[in-house]
Amino acid sequence: MNAAQALTGSIAANTVQKWLRAWHQGDMPDAIDLEIVRQMLPDTPYGAGVREIKTPMALGIDSCEGMLVRNPKDTAEWGIFYNDKARPERQRFTLAHELGHFVLHRGSHASFNCDKDSIYTGTDTLKQIEREADEFASNLLMPGDLLRQRITGKRIDFHLLGELAKEFGVSLEA
Repeated sequence: MNAAQALTGSIAANTVQKWLRAWHQGDMPDAIDLEIVRQMLPDTPYGAGVREIKTPMALGIDSCEGMLVRNPKDTAEWGIFYNDKARPERQRFTLAHELGHFVLHRGSHASFNCDKDSIYTGTDTLKQIEREADEFASNLLMPGDLLRQRITGKRIDFHLLGELAKEFGVSLEA
């Protein structure tokens, strides 16, 4: 990537996938292991200056899907929170989304509170960073090369979409 090319969610997700493929030595499972991604990121160029992303924790606030926060007492430590009442596929997308904020936006914000208000009624800047984190999550969880491989020459219907959702560990909506 040259200096003129901005880091986007899809570029960042594709880079993380390359690192994962190297880590798995080419035999990577279809459903991305977000725990490996979380542990790996601080040791990559995307984690410069960060020692650790703590194990995600449940957040008991129904209106909030997820959060990424920097520890105010230790700026080299970040944490992820998620809505434990959401379906497992939704939790998975939320974790990938928060990792997207870590990669794409942590240099400009110390915390991200991802609730429905931010996504739908927030400022244009807030909506944009939420879309970018969604783009990262989508591209990370459903790698384009694998997705193309699975749909090429097939009739795209709810049955196929359901199979793909199950294979990648995402919701049908994703």
